[in-house]
This record gives sequence, structure tokens and C-alpha cells, in this order.
Amino acid sequence: MLLKPRQRAILAVVIEHYVETAEPVGSAALSSHPLLTAVFGAVSAATVRNDLAALEEAGLLSHPHTSAGRIPTDSGYRYYVDEMLKPRPVRAAERAQIRSNIAAPLSSVEDALREATSTLAQLTGYPAVASLPAARLDTMRHLQINKVPPHRLMLILVTAAGQIEHRLFEFENEVSATRLNTVVNFLNKTIGGQPLFELRAQSFESVSEGLHDEATIALARRAWELMRQSVGEISDERVIVQGLITLLDEPEFSDIDRARAAMRLFEDAEVLSDLLRPLSPTEQYSGSGEKMVRAHTIVIGHEHARADHPGVERLSLVGISYGTDGEVLGTVGVLGPTRMKYGEAAALVPVLAARLQQCLETL
Repeated sequence: MLLKPRQRAILAVVIEHYVETAEPVGSAALSSHPLLTAVFGAVSAATVRNDLAALEEAGLLSHPHTSAGRIPTDSGYRYYVDEMLKPRPVRAAERAQIRSNIAAPLSSVEDALREATSTLAQLTGYPAVASLPAARLDTMRHLQINKVPPHRLMLILVTAAGQIEHRLFEFENEVSATRLNTVVNFLNKTIGGQPLFELRAQSFESVSEGLHDEATIALARRAWELMRQSVGEISDERVIVQGLITLLDEPEFSDIDRARAAMRLFEDAEVLSDLLRPLSPTEQYSGSGEKMVRAHTIVIGHEHARADHPGVERLSLVGISYGTDGEVLGTVGVLGPTRMKYGEAAALVPVLAARLQQCLETL
């Protein structure tokens, strides 16, 4: 879409004013706005009205009331983000906070994401979200079996993403420490590092070669069946949300019905997973040719795949994919009002993601 320079400037001023105040902007205020007069000199209100009408006809602005000024549409935000947005420099204090809060050693991907989203919510003032690796991308780290007197055992599974599953089961015969260690060592050797989706499909018979003692085989089979059951119940829709309360500070969510719709949306893991998946895995490069973190993606209002869901059309996502060893595991970012400070979010999300990736590589 080709806009005249003055129309571009007016669109930018309307958007930036609306982001700061949540108030429509009229032609009288624009005609005397210092950013416009500094570049274009004195501009009459009539001329500004004509430019506003052209921007409205192009679908970039809307006119909410007969006597009100203009506000941006989703298309207006999209034009602004694609054509005019310049992420602001990240402050030294912000970088220090990111380094301090997201620091190795971290015990799991989930721990790293909780620290990352908490930090991102603090820095941006918007709800921060992250999708945990889907079960099809997760792998098994280890399992252990603990005795629970008198005749029960506790199976504990830990995945590489930090998912922990517990299963309590009874075993008729007394289990010696030697037999228990044999089974645990056998299972860890068999399942360690294996993708969860493969473990879901494997039978005990396919891995039990080498076990000969009947009592040991019986215990191993029972533990294997419980492990497969647990893995099968791990959801592919797991999302972390931090800073949700900040959304209620935004004027557009002062209406109780809008606030309720937003709260329900953030509680719906399936919808949030759809919003966070997938983001473009393109790469960025520094001026020296050094590969950096993947470029962020901005999805605005009605552009969301689930825009028909109540509340989604009022939210924008500034997100970025994360992963290790060249594999994308999920998305992290902020999900705030369409009237968000895109320049701040677009500056902070990639820096945080780069730090997150550094820590994930140490796991």
C-alpha cells in the first residue's frame, strides 16, 4: 500500500498517541502536532481531515463515533509494524536483569521458561507466554522407583523439558533393593534420551531382551506399562503464563465482559497453544555475519488463527521461537492488547530469547 509521506506521518502519530492514551485523535490536535509541523510546516485541519479520510478509506484507521477522532485498525497496526516500526535500544539495566534472572544452571526447560516469562512480563508490563515442548518433541531424561511401605512403589518420570509424572502402584511380593536397582538401571538405559512419541508406541517385549529372572521381568513390565501410560497422558498443549494481572491495567479491559473473556482465553491451553504455533523459524544475522537468534514475529488481532474465539481479536502477540541444536521446541513472547508498545516488545523479546537459548544449551 502506497501512502504519501504526510499520510504516513499522520498514521504514525495517531497510532503512537493512541498507544499512550487509549484516546482517539482528532484533526485539530494533529494539525498542530509538533512532529508533523516540524517536517511539513503548518497544516490546516481541513488538509488533515482529508488525509484521515484517505487513511480510513484504506482501512488503516477507523472512526468509532460520529464526533470522535480516529483510532488504528488491525491493518493500521500491521502497516505501522511492517513499514515504520523501529525497536528501541535495549537498556543496559534490562540486559543485566535478563542475564541475572535467566542464569545457568537450570534444571529443566520448564524452569528456564518460567524464569524467562516472569522476566519478560516484568520488563514489558504485558502478560508473557511460552509453549512448552510438545510431547512429540520431548524426550525422556530418567526415571526412578522409590519404595513406599509396606507394599507400594512410586514411579517417577522426568522428561528433558522438565515434565514430572508420578505413578503409585502396589506390588504383591517384597522387592529387594538389588532387584529394584536392576530394574531402574535397565529402564533408564532403555528409555534415556528416547522421544516420548516413540516410547508411546514401544511394547515391553521389544525391549526386554536381557532380563531373565521372572520376578525382575514382572517388576520391569509393570513399571514399563505405567511409564507408557504416563507418557501417553502428557499433553501437547502446555503453556506457561506470567503477569496476567497486568492486562487488567489496560483501559480496553476495564469492561468486565472483555476482562472475563480475556481471563478465560488465558486459561484455555488449547487456544493459547494454537496462538503460539507455529512462528516463522527465520534466522537473523549481525553485521559481522554472526548468526543470532531467530527473528521475532508479530501477530495482530484478527490475524490470529483463532480470531473467532472470544477475546482473541483484541490481543497481539510479539513472539519468537526457541530451541536447541537447531530444533524449534516452542514459542516465547508477550500476548497483550493490540494497543501495545510494539517497539518495546520487539526490542526485548529477541534479547530475552537469545539468553534463554544460551541457558537451554547448558541443560
